[in-house]
Amino acid sequence: MNGFTIFDAGVAVVIILSAILAYSRGFVREALAIAGWIGAAVLAYIFAPQAEPLVREIPVVSDFLDNCPASTIAAFAGVFAVGLVIFALFTPLFSSVVQRSALNAVDQGLGFLYGAIRGMLLVVIALIVYDFVVGGDGLPVVENSRSVSVFDSMKVRITGEITSQETVLEWLTGRFEGLIERSCGIEDTADVTPAPAPVTPATDSTVTPDAGTGTATGN
Repeated sequence: MNGFTIFDAGVAVVIILSAILAYSRGFVREALAIAGWIGAAVLAYIFAPQAEPLVREIPVVSDFLDNCPASTIAAFAGVFAVGLVIFALFTPLFSSVVQRSALNAVDQGLGFLYGAIRGMLLVVIALIVYDFVVGGDGLPVVENSRSVSVFDSMKVRITGEITSQETVLEWLTGRFEGLIERSCGIEDTADVTPAPAPVTPATDSTVTPDAGTGTATGN
């Protein structure tokens, strides 16, 4: 049976700190923080094409953005940062209402549970990255720890989902390609102005009678 190593102590510290932090902040505030990240990403996806021309007007930044996809990514990052700040300003206001009410104990209890689950998920992700980087030659302090055997089933399940299903990656790739197409398409159509139609001079087709011959001639 694997023994207790320094890696197990680090895992315990990560889970406990995550649980305590979520307990002090409360479940509502943690949930609103996640919603803020999602909302900022949605706003960035919607308004990045409109912000892309403004990014190119920035003196220093425009020197490094020589194509439309690069400026679109910079616009997405800028709108995302602004949206994240806006959501971060309103998150404490809503969470303070719950913390001052009778639901404060429930909010903290759910926050502690959420923090513990988040800490375990962080450990599993760290183990997946560790297996990918190290490969077959693992560190004894990690391989002989109890945490590896405890989180092994969860790690195998998450790894199997990542390798067998690429729907999330394909969805993200499609959204990114759609964003670039919308942004660069707006730019290309805005720069192209239709040429004016050529104006043909009007011909004088007035018929005047010839006085000498009595026949009509056209000028």
